[in-house]
Amino acid sequence: MWLDGQSDGSVLYVSFGSRTAMSKEQIREIGDGLERSGCAFFWVLKGSKVDKEDKVGIEELLGEGFMERTKSRGVAVKGWVEQEEILSHPAIGGFLSHCGWNSVMEAARHGVPVLAWPLHGDQKVNAEAVEKAGLGMWVREWGWGGERLVRGEEVGDKVREMMSDEKLRRRGREIGEEARKAWEGSGSSQKALMEAIDELKHRNLAAIF
Repeated sequence: MWLDGQSDGSVLYVSFGSRTAMSKEQIREIGDGLERSGCAFFWVLKGSKVDKEDKVGIEELLGEGFMERTKSRGVAVKGWVEQEEILSHPAIGGFLSHCGWNSVMEAARHGVPVLAWPLHGDQKVNAEAVEKAGLGMWVREWGWGGERLVRGEEVGDKVREMMSDEKLRRRGREIGEEARKAWEGSGSSQKALMEAIDELKHRNLAAIF
């Protein structure tokens, strides 16, 4: 596995879930941002909301030369991956995510800081929980549901900021330890973890409602 050859905490995992597809223009701006950031990355791409219609190749999505320019420090794949296996890998130091609830739960369990980019549904609420818990940061000016094209320079700046934030990393480890205790300390580990994170979510968002 490519991650096995990377330093602990050095890799940004990028995924916007199995039901979210961004425009080709936005995908290329994200690619530009990852390139500008100088950080290692593992990027799971999706070119269409419907998998059977997702026939665009990686090179076409990312633009000519991207894969060659970043091959020494990045991997981009299409298709399904075992996300929790990736998030649990010691090389992963951050997660650029849409903040779907399952993704937030998995990031918390493994203590991985999140750069939140909510796109639809309850993801804004989840992003708020991530931010208030100290597990990550939410860049509100990036907008909602693709309402604006976020430029690569913006993405690169925030990726560098998150990946170099030691306070965020420490808090992530603390949350991961709390979540692991919940996971191990109940006859129903999945139920315990969900309850622990749900409590965290509602406690930190009480002021909103």
